[in-house]
Amino acid sequence: MTNNVETGEDFRALLRGLSQRFEGLGADAPEIDDILLRWAGALPAEGPEPGWPGLADQLLGALDAPLAGLAGPAPLGDEPPVASPGELRVLLLALAADFARDRAWTADRLARGLWAGDGGGWASGSMAQFLESWESWLGAMLGRPPAFPGVPPIEPVTWASVAWQLSAARIYE
Repeated sequence: MTNNVETGEDFRALLRGLSQRFEGLGADAPEIDDILLRWAGALPAEGPEPGWPGLADQLLGALDAPLAGLAGPAPLGDEPPVASPGELRVLLLALAADFARDRAWTADRLARGLWAGDGGGWASGSMAQFLESWESWLGAMLGRPPAFPGVPPIEPVTWASVAWQLSAARIYE
């Protein structure tokens, strides 16, 4: 897929297209943690703030990277604030492990015949749903000031705002 992203609305369109692509793959679509691990592996140790074009390049690069496999389950901790690519890598690895934990929890509940809805920490169980949630959250937040003190603005797109976007997309429905 070509990166034609210059604005937040362009990025939203990219997310919509990718979500539809993954939806079409069905059971053959990669897992969220695999994509997050690929992304973490492709990030440089240092670099300038990404902007919308750089964020799109990162996401597309992760999708084109070789399979990374599934993460080992672990809950999110108190990950440090993100201000660099290396710190975003730490968050991506933590998010991948947290998704794996959520997947294991859901599978355990279902295997025991228990209801598993509304219990995990992730609102999305598939990459298509995650991208859709990210796109919807951006649609609700672009052009608005941050909703909480200490939250970075979405624009300009910084390492910190990418971290905030991913964390919000994890729980947004």
